[in-house]
Amino acid sequence: MRFCRQRVLVLGGGGAVGLAAIQLSAAAGCIVTTTCGSQSIQRVLDVGAEQAIDYTTEDIELAIKGQFDAVLDTIGIPETERLGINLLKRGGHYMTLQGEAASLADRYGLAIGLPAATAVLLKKQFQYRYSHGIEYCWTYMRADAEGLDEIRRLAEAGKMKIPVEKTFPITQVREAHEAKEKRLVPGKVVLEVD
Repeated sequence: MRFCRQRVLVLGGGGAVGLAAIQLSAAAGCIVTTTCGSQSIQRVLDVGAEQAIDYTTEDIELAIKGQFDAVLDTIGIPETERLGINLLKRGGHYMTLQGEAASLADRYGLAIGLPAATAVLLKKQFQYRYSHGIEYCWTYMRADAEGLDEIRRLAEAGKMKIPVEKTFPITQVREAHEAKEKRLVPGKVVLEVD
């Protein structure tokens, strides 16, 4: 991984995806700031965040000094989008995990939903490029053998840890699903294959 001293803001760093983003950014040499609830502050600092802001008690915009090269928004609501956009430097990158492609495709079907999502994305890219001088994107998931290999190396070196709340044997997949659906288990659930 190459060394970068870019400033990265992870909105929603207390969840499993946010924790992974913090660790990957820190491993790349980035200076990481994150937002999270009070119960997650020590955990995000332990995995590499240099600053953790408790969004339940602090005014995020007042607590953050300076601007960021990149913002990863794991929450993806209008409030966090506005916050992230306004905390970026000109030339910065805003990325959200909550793009509208899936919801519009579910609502209107692929034939209408995907073109509609593309139109929304293009509108936001154009709008923010000209109003704020930043790049705006949604993340798309794809298979990436090289990226997975890097994550494996970081995990083996102890630099990448995802907290697992509960493990179920594969034979209890229904129980595991119900536990997550009913919010009986707050963290990540893993299915163990014998």
